[in-house]
Parts: sequence; structure tokens; C-alpha cells
Amino acid sequence: MILLGCAVLHPASGQERPSGGRSAAMGGYGVTLDDVWSAFNNPAGLTGVDRVTAGLYHYTPFLLDELSTRGAVLAVPDQRKGVFGLSLSYYGYRLYNEKQAGLAYARRFGENLSAGLQIDYIGTYLSEGYGKGHALTFDAGFRARLTRQLVLGGHVYNPVKAKRSGPSGETLPSVFATGISYHPSDKVMLGAGVEKEEREEAVFRSGIEYRPVKALYLRAGLSTAPVTTSFGAGLVVDEFKIDLAAGHHRQLGYSPTVSLSYRFR
Repeated sequence: MILLGCAVLHPASGQERPSGGRSAAMGGYGVTLDDVWSAFNNPAGLTGVDRVTAGLYHYTPFLLDELSTRGAVLAVPDQRKGVFGLSLSYYGYRLYNEKQAGLAYARRFGENLSAGLQIDYIGTYLSEGYGKGHALTFDAGFRARLTRQLVLGGHVYNPVKAKRSGPSGETLPSVFATGISYHPSDKVMLGAGVEKEEREEAVFRSGIEYRPVKALYLRAGLSTAPVTTSFGAGLVVDEFKIDLAAGHHRQLGYSPTVSLSYRFR
């Protein structure tokens, strides 16, 4: 039953899993965000990182440890307006798990355009004699500020249709995402977008973020296929930032996410 749940809830792309509490609280929307978690959501957004930043996160769908994902990220700006990113994640448990590692580079092209590219390694382990498999692919994205208030983003994962080695020889799905965010003030952001995985129904993702005071963020979101609502908050304490989120599915229950990041002085 657990293995079946893994297959249904988490196809081998690894891209549908929330990465960081900010995105998770906003319905999984992340294509125009520009923080350290962009290493998972859209590498172009790494250009928003101005100092060396490290983060950890933990996502537990429907409160089932066997389906949980743990991740870590490190972003390092260089002196040429670019940012290097390293991301690691582990999904599953001892009978079935996936490990993913990504090495990214993003940079600005002028004041309003950013682009990023990431090389991705995916390793899979399945017990009962099925053995191991791995695949190498890439993802890429852009982030463009159209006006002072509007930002457009796009992201593609595995456009080359890489295949997993091992007994299955499975072709990893390609995933495409695009979205736009509206910033009516420094305190409010609204985002909406569409994500489409091969052979799967398109997913609509939307979210809102409100910053009533400098140290606090309040967030809510909605996603489809299946319909899931989400909410959460972020708290900034000196150079630490903690983000908490929970998604809610009407039949399956809650899926909490917690992430912690630190900006080095």
C-alpha cells in the first residue's frame, strides 16, 4: 500500500513536491519567487539572493512519514551578478526512495531579466530485488519584470526526456510551468500560474502573501488536480527566517511543511 501511495502521489519527476514553506503556503506557486528556494522552484529566482544563504526543509504529505521529503539548499552569489546554487533532497523511506541533487547557476541580464540553468541528478532505490536506477537531466527558467508591479516567470524541467537506468528504463516526465505575480505594494504579492506535466492534468496554482510588519509574513493559496487549500506564515529573526505551511485536502487531510534559512553576514 505504501509503495502504491508513492507511485500515485509522487511521480519520478520530483518537481511537484513543495520546496520551502513559502511556496507550500501559496498553493505550490513559486515560478516568480526570488529566494534561496528557487533552486527547487525556478533557478532564475536565485538572483534574488544577495548573500550566502543556506536552508533546510521538511514536507510530510498527509502526515505520512513514508511519503515525506527532506531537502537542503545553499546559494552563493559571485562577483559577476550571478548566483551558484546547490540543492539536495530525499524522498521516501527504506523500501522506496528517491535522491535528487542539483547544481544551478543564475544571473541577471540587465535590470529586469534573470535566467537560470540547473543540472539534476536523480537516484532511485526500490527494494524486493528491483534494484537501483539513476538519471541525469536539467531544468531552466527565466524571470522577467514587465513593469514595476508585474513579474512573469517560466520554468521547464527535463525537456530532453531523460531515461532512468536500471530494470525499468523509465522515461522521466517533462514539466512546464509559467506564472505571473502582481505587487500592488511592498507589503502584498499575488501570484497565479499553471504547471503541466506530461500525461497529467494541468495544475493551477495561486497564492497571496501579506507582510503586515517587517518581521512577519502571512500567506494563503489554492491549487487544483486535486483541489487543495493552503496557508502559512513566515517569521524573520535577525538573519534567520522560518516558514511554516499546511496544505489541506478534503479527503486526505493535512500536509505540513517547515523550512528554515539563514543569511550569512
